[in-house]
Amino acid sequence: MIMYYDCLDTILGNIFLLADHQGLRQLTIGSDGFCPNTNWEHNPQFMSEYIHQLQQYLEGQRKTFTIPLAPQGSKFQQQVWQAITDIPYGSTSTYQQIAKAIHLPNVIQAIGMAKNVNPIPIIIPSHRVQSENNQLISSRYGKQFVLLLRALESGEIILHQTEKDSA
Repeated sequence: MIMYYDCLDTILGNIFLLADHQGLRQLTIGSDGFCPNTNWEHNPQFMSEYIHQLQQYLEGQRKTFTIPLAPQGSKFQQQVWQAITDIPYGSTSTYQQIAKAIHLPNVIQAIGMAKNVNPIPIIIPSHRVQSENNQLISSRYGKQFVLLLRALESGEIILHQTEKDSA
């Protein structure tokens, strides 16, 4: 199966998107040492709608994504990621609310583990998950990442400008 990728340069860092014909598999915010896998094919044309929708989101113009998603994970992880995807733009949910949504009220710690291995952050919006006492929960990209995405969704900032906007 051929995997395609493209990259978007943002103030969050370079965002690499990886997809195949089933949908988006992975979103990685690269550090200086991140390099795409040599088996991936750089294909901006194939990835254009993925990049376009992410740009729109980072510009504050898109609240929901319509691109196909195909994250790889266990059945339980898939349930958790779907429940996270269902959290409305600009809203938050708790681990307990997610557990209730997937009809497994006693798996709160496992929900946290599934959230932490989310392969498509931003689009599967783990930044909208918080603790029961409304404490901010960090992501693998740090608390600042979560705060920036929440500020974007509250209309306080935009995280990407097109070249025409910055001119």
